[in-house]
Amino acid sequence: MAYLDLAFDLPRAAIAAPAPRHDAVPHIAPLERQVVQLSRLDGRATLRAPGRIDALIGLLFGGQRTNGLADPRLEALRRYAVMFRLQGEALPQAETDRLLGAGFLREAIEEIRELVRNPRPFAA
Repeated sequence: MAYLDLAFDLPRAAIAAPAPRHDAVPHIAPLERQVVQLSRLDGRATLRAPGRIDALIGLLFGGQRTNGLADPRLEALRRYAVMFRLQGEALPQAETDRLLGAGFLREAIEEIRELVRNPRPFAA
């Protein structure tokens, strides 16, 4: 617990609440940017759950399937980025609603769309 001794005459500015910051704050975190970059390597097949036939073909022929991300929020972001890359503006509104339900703001979704439209090279 903090203690402020008011017996001393401190300047009122030291006691007042700090001024709000007006720095530009990115809407998505660096980890989320990496997920968007990595989603460029994923195809349409990574969007659906593997069925029994897919598992059998993978077992017989050694096919390798990309697993989804363990974090549900990041997996929703990956799916959205893949679908937006493949379908563009024709993406159903339900997918945007699903991303909003995962906790992303509309400003963050616009930033995600811009990252998908104008991909930057991977950082080394």
